[in-house]
Amino acid sequence: MRFPTHPDPKEVLVDPHAHSKFSDGLSSPLRMFVHARHRGLHGIILTDHDTVKHWGESLEAARRLKMSTVLGVEISTAQGHLLAYFACDTQPRRVARTLRLDEGMIHYMDVERVIDRVRDLGGVVCVPHPFGAFYPLGGKYFDKVDGVEEYNSWMFQDSKLFHNAFGYGKRHGIAALGASDSHYPYTIGFGATAVPAAVDFSKPDWFLHCVRQKLTRPIVHQRPVHRRINWIKATVSIPLNMRYNVKFFRSKWRGYWRQRYHEMISGGAKDDSKKE
Repeated sequence: MRFPTHPDPKEVLVDPHAHSKFSDGLSSPLRMFVHARHRGLHGIILTDHDTVKHWGESLEAARRLKMSTVLGVEISTAQGHLLAYFACDTQPRRVARTLRLDEGMIHYMDVERVIDRVRDLGGVVCVPHPFGAFYPLGGKYFDKVDGVEEYNSWMFQDSKLFHNAFGYGKRHGIAALGASDSHYPYTIGFGATAVPAAVDFSKPDWFLHCVRQKLTRPIVHQRPVHRRINWIKATVSIPLNMRYNVKFFRSKWRGYWRQRYHEMISGGAKDDSKKE
């Protein structure tokens, strides 16, 4: 398959999946936005893991650099990772409370419950790296979400086990995205999403509109030299990823023993259907 590598003249590029120091990234939101502008991107959306604490600095960086953004978060569900996007005027406290974010541990709600809650909050949901190596959701939920990340720049060499998802957006009638999944400034824009330049970027929900109307298109910006950079910078990301993985397994362990405790005092299995 021939991968799209350039936007049309009537399109601009945004990177809708990147991380800052508020989760397992290397840099501040401002520095991520600065590098995105240097790469020629029209916008960038930071999607730190299981937190909304980066939202304030993201909005300020976008305003300061005259770039476009919306509010994003990558949520760790019981089945795998899920990207959620919200309009810029969304209240972070309401999102954090509804999705149980920033509570000191990861709660791993069922993915369908998360999808419903995101939509109740006015957001859209997309599946990142569905066939990747880290916390993939697979293709089971494509018919339940608004979009799929067809290209993730960390998977620049497809294999039988791990590969990108080109064509799955059209196959399931949902939006198709491309993204860098960058955890440091040097790889921003290696994957990107093309959106029409005619979109009204002044609206707080411009990206949500693009996803809902399927106006997005994945773009592959990664060349052989970029792949070498990704391999080199991967050594930098190891301690950053370890920070997230420690939190991941600690939350899993605490959740396991909490479940065992409830079973012990109730004399049987806990009824999760009544939870929340």
